[in-house]
Amino acid sequence: MMADQNIKILTKYVDVRVHLEEVIASADTNKKSLGFFPKSFFKDQAALGRLWIAVCNNSGEFFGYLLYGCKYPKLSIIQLYVQKKHCLKGIGKALLNCLEAWAEKSNYLIITARVAADLSANKFWECAGFPISRQLSGGKTLDRMINVRVKELKTPSLLDMIPREALGSKAGIHNIQFRSRPIIGIQTYVIDLNIFFDVVKNRIHRSDAAKWLGAGLRQEVRVFVTPEFVNELRRTSTQYSNDPVLELAKELPVLPQIPQHDLDNIIPELAALVFPDGGSFAHQRSQSRSDLLHLAYCIHHRATGFVTRERAILSTSQQLQETYSLEILSPVDFAPSADQHDGEFGPLSAHFGKDSVSVASATEHDREEVERFLMSRGVAERDLAAIWHPGASTLLRKRITAHIGTDLIAAASWDGSGSLSQPTVLHLYVDESAHCAENVIDHVLEVSLRDAQLFTTRLVVLYTGIEQSKTRATAEKRGFIKNFHSSYHSTEGHLSKLAYNGLISSNNWDKFSSDVVKLTGLKLPRRIPTIDEFHNTGIVIRREAGTISYNLNLFDFETMVSPGVVLCPGRTATIIPIQLKFAKGLFAYIEAQSELFPGPEALLHVEKAYFKSARKTNQFYSGELIFFYLSGSGGGSKEVIGCARITFSDILSINEVELNLTRQGVLLRRELEAIANNEGKLQVFTFDNFNLFPYRVPFNVIKSKGIVSGANLVTAEHITPKHCAKLCEFGFQLGVGNNG
Repeated sequence: MMADQNIKILTKYVDVRVHLEEVIASADTNKKSLGFFPKSFFKDQAALGRLWIAVCNNSGEFFGYLLYGCKYPKLSIIQLYVQKKHCLKGIGKALLNCLEAWAEKSNYLIITARVAADLSANKFWECAGFPISRQLSGGKTLDRMINVRVKELKTPSLLDMIPREALGSKAGIHNIQFRSRPIIGIQTYVIDLNIFFDVVKNRIHRSDAAKWLGAGLRQEVRVFVTPEFVNELRRTSTQYSNDPVLELAKELPVLPQIPQHDLDNIIPELAALVFPDGGSFAHQRSQSRSDLLHLAYCIHHRATGFVTRERAILSTSQQLQETYSLEILSPVDFAPSADQHDGEFGPLSAHFGKDSVSVASATEHDREEVERFLMSRGVAERDLAAIWHPGASTLLRKRITAHIGTDLIAAASWDGSGSLSQPTVLHLYVDESAHCAENVIDHVLEVSLRDAQLFTTRLVVLYTGIEQSKTRATAEKRGFIKNFHSSYHSTEGHLSKLAYNGLISSNNWDKFSSDVVKLTGLKLPRRIPTIDEFHNTGIVIRREAGTISYNLNLFDFETMVSPGVVLCPGRTATIIPIQLKFAKGLFAYIEAQSELFPGPEALLHVEKAYFKSARKTNQFYSGELIFFYLSGSGGGSKEVIGCARITFSDILSINEVELNLTRQGVLLRRELEAIANNEGKLQVFTFDNFNLFPYRVPFNVIKSKGIVSGANLVTAEHITPKHCAKLCEFGFQLGVGNNG
C-alpha cells in the first residue's frame, strides 16, 4: 500500500514478517511509552494482518510500524512507532491515513488510541484529529493518567445514533461554559428541626444556626421548613396547645405539600442512599423517616440546599449532590472563617503622565456623585439602589471609586464573601474614554477577585454596560468567560469567572474539585495533573452530566481560576531578589503604611515588567512561577514576599523596552542603561497574578531548608519542584490548619 513517493506501507504478512525482529526490538526499547507485549503477540498480530510496516520506498529501510486491533465497528490502535531519526517526515501520519482509508472502506465507524497523558506524543495525536474522549487511571505502579482518544471516520453509516464526546474543538478557556443558573436569583435553603432548636433553646451551636435565620431575615437567602418539620415538632411538644416554640415555628415559611405517591417513589431511593445498611433506619425509624421526608421535599421543590447536623445525611452529601443536585450543609458553613481575609485593598494613587489616578473605598457620602456618574453610563434610575446598595451591617458590600484628579471615572460594587454559595455579583462602570481606563478596569477586577478569605472558591459574575467594550475585553483577558443562556440571562450576555484565592495543590485538590462542581457544573480529574500532563495533554474538564469536555493548558487553567496559584507536581520556579524601592513601585500594600505620594503607573497594571542584566538569558520561561525576595539592600526585610506567573521573557534593546514596557516597570532610562550589556540590550520578563504571601518567608528559613544555594540570592536562582512546593507551603501556611 502506497503512502507517498518516499514511504511505502506493508500490510501483508508475507511482506511484514521480514521486519518482525526490528519491530520487536523497537517495542522492547520503548516499553515506557508503548507498553509491553511478548514476541508471540507481534507474530500473531502480523499473521492476522494487523501489524503494518512503514519502509523506504526505494531502499526498503525500516521506518516504523502500526499495530491495531479490531472489534467492529471500532478499530483500536495498540502501538504506533516511528524511529527517532525519521521523525518529522510524516511517517506516523502516513500510517494513520492508510489505516483510516481502509477502515472507512470496511465500514468501521471510529478509531481509538490510548496515550499516557504525560507523553509528548499527545500533540501528534491532537494534530492527527484524535481528540480526547475520556481519561482512565493507568495502574498503581506508575499512577499515570491515560487519554482515550477517538476519531470519527467518514463512514456512511448511522453515526448520529451513537453518542460520542469530543474535545478537540473545545480546547481553550473561552470555550468553557458554566452550568446554567440564575445569576441573581436568591438561593433557597431548608433547615431541619435541630437547627431551629439550636436557636430557640440556646444550644451550643446557637451562634452558627442563628446566622442562617439572620440571612433569611436579611433576604440574602430564603429559609424554609418542610411540612414534616411542623409535624415533627408537634410530636415532640409536651404542651401542644400553648407551646410558644411551636407557635413561632408555625410562622416560618413552609414548602407546599407534595403528592403522597411522589414521596412513596423517592423515599426508598433515599433510604438506600442515606442508610445503606438499614441499621440506623430500623433503630430509629420515626426519626429516620423524618430525615428522608425533609430530603424528599428539598429535592421535589429543587431547593438549593438542606441545612442539618444529622451525620447520616452529612456523610452522604457528595452522593446527594451528584444524584439530586442538592447541596447538604451544616450550620457552620455560613459562619465566617476565623482567618477572615478582607482582600488586599486600600487607597492607592498612581501617576499617569501628568495626571494622578486614585482608587479608594466609597461611602454613603459619595452616593450623589456616583449615581450621577452611573446614569451618565446608561444605568436606569430604577437600578441605582441595587447597584450602590451598602449591604447589611453584618455583611457590608464593597464599593470603590476611581478618580483622575477630582473627576470620577469608575465606580464598582460587589457582594461580601459570606453569602453562601451564591455567585458574587460585581457591578463595574467606567468612563472608557479616560486614557487610563483599561488599567483602572484591570485593577478593580483584581481587587474584587482577591476580596475573599484564603482557600475559597467563588463564581464571580460581572454586570456592566453593554457598550463598555473595554471593560468586557479586559475582563475576558483576566479569565471571565461568556455565559449565555436564554432562560436566565439577559441578551447582553454577562461574563462569569471561577475565582480561587490561595494555593491549589495535591493537598486540597479534592475540596477544590468538589467546590468547582457545585459552583459551575464542571468536573475536574480525580487528581491534579502533573506538569508533563499539563504540557502534553492539558487538564481535561467535563460538564457535570459528562456530555461535553474541554481541555486547557496550565496557563489557561491558571487564568481561569486566578488569582489562585496552581502548584502541580513537577512545576519549577525561580527566586529573584528585588530592592525595597523597586518593590514598592511594582507591588501595592507590601508595607503596612501607605505611601504619601502617588506611585508609578505600574502599581495599577496587573501585568508588570522586571528588567535585569542580560548575562544569563535562559532563566525565565513563560508560565513558570517566579518568587520575589525582598533583599536587605536598601532597607528590605530579607523575606520572600510572594509569587507570580511569568507571561513573557526576551532580550530587548533599551529602545524596545522604552517603547513597549517602561509603563509596566519602575526603571528610568538611565537605570536601564546602567544594567544593559555592551550592545545596549537587557533581559526583560513580564509577570501577572502576583500573590502577596499571607506569611512571608524569612531568608534564614529558605536557607536552613536548603531551598537556595550558597550564593545567598545575590542574583536570580532556579529552584527544584520540591523546593518550589516547600516555599509555597511556607508562604500560604499549608498544613497549619489552612489547607482548604
